[in-house]
Amino acid sequence: MLGGTVFLGRAVVSEAQALGADVTIFNRGKSGPPPEGATQVTGDRTVAADLDQLTGRNFDVVVDTSGYVAADVARGAALLAPTCGHYAFVSSINVFPGWPEADDYRDGGVHQGDPDAARSDVPTELSDSEAYGWLKAGCELAVVQAFGADRTSLLRGGCIVGPHDGAVGRLPWWIARVARGGEVLVPGSPEDPMSLIDSRDLARFALLARAGTFEATGPPARHTREDLMQTARSVTGSDAEFTYVGDDWLGAQQVEAWTEVPLWVPGAPSMFKHDTAGAEAAGLTWRPLRDTVADTWAWQQGVPGRWQPAERTPGLAPEREAELLAGWHAR
Repeated sequence: MLGGTVFLGRAVVSEAQALGADVTIFNRGKSGPPPEGATQVTGDRTVAADLDQLTGRNFDVVVDTSGYVAADVARGAALLAPTCGHYAFVSSINVFPGWPEADDYRDGGVHQGDPDAARSDVPTELSDSEAYGWLKAGCELAVVQAFGADRTSLLRGGCIVGPHDGAVGRLPWWIARVARGGEVLVPGSPEDPMSLIDSRDLARFALLARAGTFEATGPPARHTREDLMQTARSVTGSDAEFTYVGDDWLGAQQVEAWTEVPLWVPGAPSMFKHDTAGAEAAGLTWRPLRDTVADTWAWQQGVPGRWQPAERTPGLAPEREAELLAGWHAR
């Protein structure tokens, strides 16, 4: 396990141990304590001498949730390929440059990444999101180059949610807001699609070690924004009342999508419009939305010092929300 102490990596370790596996994690030892029962190898994947600690070790499956730079991934994959069976790399739906603005983002193919690229090699004309996708595409190529397509899983994740999501916190923010009750500003319309994948479901799929390239996102067309809001209200037992506010109006008020209002991007028709048929055929399954929301809420309540929004996803401040609701009603 490359990573293994926070969120998705933590979920992989937990799911693997539940299957009876012996788990070794390789990380810098900075993000959190090693999970109980896992063997810790401390090192930085960008440092060759640190990686050398893994030379000659035999593992049935390598799961990589922390690879972002192709050159770093290539170095580690090349070292592990001679003695390891399979490499499951968690990539991103961002490898498609057309996502989420294009109605069918697959039409334009994926970024032409470079399997040897360093972060400094990213084309300067790319936006931050595009640069991330370009690097991830290079990482995919690097893994296949080392292990071969028949020993590689490329898992193009979407919006990953679930317990222990302390760094991003999009779903936790909404659950906490609904739990606070009162009138809640909800963007868009109740019918807006939502496609969220629980980190534990993605972890379990990675451990199946199915060869191929998969859109490992949430279930398409199964849930709506209203489903999420109503589930959060039911789970938290709040008295929240939902006011749906139009996309165009919110945009005119310069509300920041995805960060100030998590899980909302207007003018993005394929945001949650994924094709998971291949992943489903290979064994991807999803737990009920209620289970994900309930488990996430239980984790939030147990966070020492009380759960707080992440810096990268602060959400609407209460006074800003009240101001927007007043403006919407008075329009």
